[in-house]
Amino acid sequence: MKEIFSTVAFELSPGERIAISVRRGEALRVSGERVWVTRSNDAVDYFLHDGDALSLRADETLWLSVDGLGTSRVTFALAAGTGHRLATVFRRWWDKAPIPAAGGKLGMRIG
Repeated sequence: MKEIFSTVAFELSPGERIAISVRRGEALRVSGERVWVTRSNDAVDYFLHDGDALSLRADETLWLSVDGLGTSRVTFALAAGTGHRLATVFRRWWDKAPIPAAGGKLGMRIG
């Protein structure tokens, strides 16, 4: 069996904003509250509702925040062969990340 995609998922809380640098990825999918996405080199902001997906571009930065009162689960579908490495980097970052105050910003790079 050949791996086609891997995923990395996390939960985003109201008032929390994060920046994510994506080296390689296929799509970002949202479940739960609506998520506000701003991406590098793009003049348009995106509002992803429960079940929506956004195709990712190589070497872009995304800024994400919940646009509502509840939490949202954000899932990245990653290209074949990159999933384990990206998931490991994400997990290390998450374990060391400070808990932000309301309105705080956190950033990470996956890949």
